[in-house]
Amino acid sequence: MYKTIENFLDNKLMEETKNVVLDMEFPWRYRKEMHDNDGMYFTHSFFNDMEPRSLHFNSVIRPILKTLNGFTPIQIRANMFINGVFTRGKWHQDSYLDSKTAIFYLNTCDGGTELKINNKIKFIKAQENKMLIFDTPTLHRAVTSSDQPIRYVINLNYYEGDFGKGERARKKINVHK
Repeated sequence: MYKTIENFLDNKLMEETKNVVLDMEFPWRYRKEMHDNDGMYFTHSFFNDMEPRSLHFNSVIRPILKTLNGFTPIQIRANMFINGVFTRGKWHQDSYLDSKTAIFYLNTCDGGTELKINNKIKFIKAQENKMLIFDTPTLHRAVTSSDQPIRYVINLNYYEGDFGKGERARKKINVHK
């Protein structure tokens, strides 16, 4: 099962997030491959090894975690996939932990994420300000864009908490099986 939430952040917070991550001075790190020789990409670590790794953690990630009801982050990073250099990732699981994975799309393109659920493949198209949420052990892979030069996402692995309905109560959440 997975969920999608369109218009995940309010317009002001979405613009602020994009302004940070898509800024020319944002510190991206080169990665040779995602999984087993599937193509290079760039990443920015917001949270890893039980601590924030980015000066932008509070301004960019805390509001997203709050809206997700994210109790404890495990790993959070931004990924930048360049058309022609990275095309499609290998099937993988972020973890076997009983946790959640969320992929937040920062731009609209014909790329997205493929999920493998019950041996069926479901393609989730990248759409600006859409959040995709699924159980972390779910097999999935990144698909880059062919109609835009770059696909940007924020990938969150976290434990979900119940802190009241908050922002989620005002969002249209689509649950899919």
